Amino acid sequence: MKKCDEIRIELPEYIDGVLDEKTSAWVSEHLETCDSCKKLHSEMSSFLKFTGSFPSVEPPVGMKEEFMELAGLNEKNTAKKVWFPAWLKIAASVLIIAGTFITGYFSGSKNNEITGMQAELTTMKQEVLLAGLSEYSGPQKIQAVYNIKTSGQASETLVDALVNTMNSDKNVNVRLAAINALSEMMDKNQKIKTELIKSLSVQENPLLQISLIQVLTESGVKEAKDEIESISNNENTNEQVKEYAKNMVKTII
Repeated sequence: MKKCDEIRIELPEYIDGVLDEKTSAWVSEHLETCDSCKKLHSEMSSFLKFTGSFPSVEPPVGMKEEFMELAGLNEKNTAKKVWFPAWLKIAASVLIIAGTFITGYFSGSKNNEITGMQAELTTMKQEVLLAGLSEYSGPQKIQAVYNIKTSGQASETLVDALVNTMNSDKNVNVRLAAINALSEMMDKNQKIKTELIKSLSVQENPLLQISLIQVLTESGVKEAKDEIESISNNENTNEQVKEYAKNMVKTII
């Protein structure tokens, strides 16, 4: 177990390719024979690659100091400007060190260790995804929406964040991206269908209305029929949207 603990501490730097040749070879050799460390290496590689896809932003106030304290670092041996993805890597390392000790101490089970650390990484990944929607702007938010769509996650928290973006973001293109993402996640979370239907009565922009009508009718969502017909009969609805709604509602069988 001690050797595994030492290996896991080295994993972030090993993945980044910054270990010296001797240490890197030592880690590689261990990964060839230890399934639990190999699995963790795979999880961390995926996670750190994921965080690297985000634009650089400053960490929230206090977050840097907290991680520095946990990791045993100080201002003198760190750069003055530390970007968010880099601090997520430190956070991941801290989770591995603390998680390995705590879960190993109480359960004595490697499987429980790995499960616990994977849960922590999943939670952290979700927090990164949510931060992208709330703290970025314009093209960065669209990228954040795309990252959620391709992350394989469709938790209630992420769905709620996308629904809020779809209904209230100031940027029409960001809203369109959210509609697209939600439409592709429909089979993973039943709540999404209901939220897309409800959004028909929220949207006022013709492009967004047409996008929603297209998504719902092409997906054969019968529950949307009444709401789409209501839009087509509303005198305040854009004429092009009215015509599109009348034509598309016929496709719902």
